[in-house]
Amino acid sequence: MKKLWIILIISMLVLTGCWDQRQFKNVKLALSIGLDEGENGELKETVSIPTVRGGGEGNIEERIEILSSDARTVLDARNQIDRMISHSFNPSKMEVLLLGEELAKKDIYPLLDNFYRNPNSNLNTHLAIAEGTAREVIEFKDTGELRISEYLKGILQGAEAASRTTGENLQMICAELVEEGEDFTLPIIARDDEEDTLKFNGLGLMDGKRYTGEKISAEQAPLLMLMTGRKGRTAQLTKKVNEGQEEPILDYITVEVMKFKNDLKINPGKNEVKVDLTLDLDVRVMEYPHDHLVSDKMIKDLNKKLTETLTAEAEEIISITQEANSDVFSIGRRIHAYHPKVWESLDPKKMYQDIQFNPEVNVKIQQHGIVN
Repeated sequence: MKKLWIILIISMLVLTGCWDQRQFKNVKLALSIGLDEGENGELKETVSIPTVRGGGEGNIEERIEILSSDARTVLDARNQIDRMISHSFNPSKMEVLLLGEELAKKDIYPLLDNFYRNPNSNLNTHLAIAEGTAREVIEFKDTGELRISEYLKGILQGAEAASRTTGENLQMICAELVEEGEDFTLPIIARDDEEDTLKFNGLGLMDGKRYTGEKISAEQAPLLMLMTGRKGRTAQLTKKVNEGQEEPILDYITVEVMKFKNDLKINPGKNEVKVDLTLDLDVRVMEYPHDHLVSDKMIKDLNKKLTETLTAEAEEIISITQEANSDVFSIGRRIHAYHPKVWESLDPKKMYQDIQFNPEVNVKIQQHGIVN
């Protein structure tokens, strides 16, 4: 018993309490932040901040504040907003960081520097490009959600699950920002005023630390993800395989990828680099309003048409990335690692654009659905 008391006393002396706690009632949490290019080289920051009123036995009401400031740096903008609100501005629970497309075309690392330096920053924050300005997106009100941050996060998580984007956050892109011979993509969020909604609108192609202005469309995004070896919970492809049917819907088929295998082989030469990219897809038919899908002949015909269509689309995707000089396949990094002498002889700025790609997509229908 005496030993037990000694252990308890020692534990009380050694164990620490919550000396560094920060109570939410003393801060204002910025859940979504948008950065745009301002006038004369300045920065415009827009934030959404929830304010909760009430409590106890009364009704709790939440109101969203949208605030903007013009400043010279991200931290300067934060300090200016801090002077507009009660309590202290706090980005530690930030869920989405949006960059306006014109600002994203410049070096984005200085914009992210303060988030990496601040130990209270949430590095799981989703990073995306706003088509137009980030302010227009954050000020959008008809979301169906009280918080714009929840709406944007839901769009981005849904795109990740459907294999339309990588789901990378601030922490994951940090290495890619400074790694030579490797580029990445960022999801694009667009405001559709005609439909009165926000939507995922493709993948922005990065060249180093800058957005190139070129993008992979939302329809092509799943194939690019599969070509780079990534897949979310599902990956569906809708493609045209017929021509001149009685109804336009009969021209198309939708398949879901069950299994995939991508193989990328680099063949460096003295004056050129050749890359063979093979993608094998096992798919199930999700929608094809024709009879006789159990016919071996029809299935072979569909396999051939899908193979030709997706191979042509893969060539188009690669052409877009090369025009943007966005090495999303990390070819330069692989050459640097496995063929250092070849890397030394190449111009890193032009290397990716000069690569001769040979893409091939092979499709095999494994399941054709319940209805024959």
